[in-house]
Amino acid sequence: MFWGMMLSMDASSPRSDVWTPATDEERKLVLDELQKIVTSSSFCNSRRYPALLRYVVEKTVAGDVEILKERTLGVEVFHRDLNYDTNADPVVRFTAGEVRKRLAQFYRDGNNQGPVEISLPVGSYVPQFHLRSTSQDPLGDSQKSADGMALQHTGATTSDQIISGESSGFSPQERMIHIKGSTLLTRVVWVVSLVFFLVLGFFAIQHRREAVTPIMEVWDPLLNYPDSVIISAGRPRTEQQESPESPDSSIAEHYLRPEEHFTLPTVSTISRVTGFLTSQHKDFSIREAYSTSLQDLHGRPVVLVTGNNNKWTLLLLQPLRFHFAHTSDLSLAYIEDSDHPTNHDWNIVFAQPYLKQHTDYAIVARFYDSTTGGPVLVVAGISSNGTDAAGQFIVSPEALNALSRLAPHGSLKQNFEAVLKVEVVDGNTGSYSIVATNFW
Repeated sequence: MFWGMMLSMDASSPRSDVWTPATDEERKLVLDELQKIVTSSSFCNSRRYPALLRYVVEKTVAGDVEILKERTLGVEVFHRDLNYDTNADPVVRFTAGEVRKRLAQFYRDGNNQGPVEISLPVGSYVPQFHLRSTSQDPLGDSQKSADGMALQHTGATTSDQIISGESSGFSPQERMIHIKGSTLLTRVVWVVSLVFFLVLGFFAIQHRREAVTPIMEVWDPLLNYPDSVIISAGRPRTEQQESPESPDSSIAEHYLRPEEHFTLPTVSTISRVTGFLTSQHKDFSIREAYSTSLQDLHGRPVVLVTGNNNKWTLLLLQPLRFHFAHTSDLSLAYIEDSDHPTNHDWNIVFAQPYLKQHTDYAIVARFYDSTTGGPVLVVAGISSNGTDAAGQFIVSPEALNALSRLAPHGSLKQNFEAVLKVEVVDGNTGSYSIVATNFW
């Protein structure tokens, strides 16, 4: 009786078990629900979210679930190159996460009157379909009627008959005992059921908390900030050789000025950052660091790209444990650890031959800064290879998962700094590893 009660309670809940449409009529029910979703206010103002949801639902209904992989979706839905880097461009993962949120919002807004509900489970790109038993059975009432007649013909006893004892031929005393026993059993069932659903709710809340990924913990302070993100990028600069631009400069002279020049690794890092922000529909602007004032940065979410070539990276990291430093003659640049200020092991000797450089170092950090009055994200290396690796790191779910495992309570919601050691091979950026962290 307990499991019968559980099934009965589940049948009256908003969603039943996963259901696979088998006929054209059933598949049409799913596609009708899909159309309602993609034209709703939760989806109609975006192109990415309806496109992904429509593709995965239509392919699932057609029985083509085996192709619903991240790379295939990137190519087919978002028109990426067949060999694109899914870590550097995680558009599918982030769009799927947003689709899950918007599906939940769609059904929270009361759009749950149809016979079918669509969901996209966490960790999968294959949607699930659920029959809503609170609405009319999409297959009709004929089977229910047949079942009801079968119940009558077999002489099955209803719950009302059990309580009254009418069908049993019990004596009045036997009926009273039976009623008391049934009442007690009913109370036990309700108590056990209540405990079950409280436990189920607890684990659902825990699952929702765990579903917040480290990469979103890192980026959420910038994404949720009302203003657009400023990306402030440094570039090679020798102040003694630079003079203010003349108002009479020609177009050619303007574009040849140093502030118009960024290194290729800097551009690559900026593209990774902007690609992520675009996938999250977050506005941004790109500024050259030496042409950016504190007033420009004040009250805005900021991403600082490059280390020694960016005055804002040097300034805002200076009070923190890990920051960039160099010798007085600029021949040696290093990352200083305030807890061990005499240790200069994380360094680059700029006088060494370029092709003999074997390592670089970088700082990846996210913190709230009182100088700018907003969240700051630092993606910066001592030299260009370090910046390139930091740019890969900050949009890599795997790398940030590894960083979260080093954090207290496994969370990157707090302020943090991480020092990366970067392998350099023939001038090219190689693998990287975390060598130090600081959380506060």
